[in-house]
Amino acid sequence: MKILKTTIAILFFTLTTNAQITRGNWMVGGNGSFYSQKYKNQQIEQNSMVLELRPNFGYFLVNNFAIGVSPQLIYINTKESESPASFGYGAGLYVRYYLLKSDKKINVLTQVGYTVSGSNNEDSTGTILDVKAGPVFFFNPKVALEITLNYNSNNLSSSTTVDMIRLGVGFQIHLEKTKKL
Repeated sequence: MKILKTTIAILFFTLTTNAQITRGNWMVGGNGSFYSQKYKNQQIEQNSMVLELRPNFGYFLVNNFAIGVSPQLIYINTKESESPASFGYGAGLYVRYYLLKSDKKINVLTQVGYTVSGSNNEDSTGTILDVKAGPVFFFNPKVALEITLNYNSNNLSSSTTVDMIRLGVGFQIHLEKTKKL
């Protein structure tokens, strides 16, 4: 009986959690990706393994709506190339909107971002348009797990466009605004 009461109390607490996606609060987090990509044109074919890290920092201007910055770090190892692995970097801005009210344990996010990127390989500079959406699972009012479907359109300076659809996983920490004394 004691276990049942404890379980009910935990469920009641978690189902009434109030997430910190309200005006004046901050958000810190990010996501990481590890994927394989294949590049093929008339002259070459390359297979690469990619590790990408995207931390982010945001501020809620109004309830459910945040703007922020997102640096980008990328490591690319191309199998067919004799040159060493390349490193990419970038800085971007994003806008994010949560579709449901802040008192929901599970919410849905939509986000659009724009990143200017560069690399130690001169052919890899360009811009990235990133659109993503997906569920957000709040463990408590401050910590959330995101699972998103991402569409990226990479416009490289070499007049090449690379479009990708991929699954993303990330964590966010929502920081409550401090109260003035």
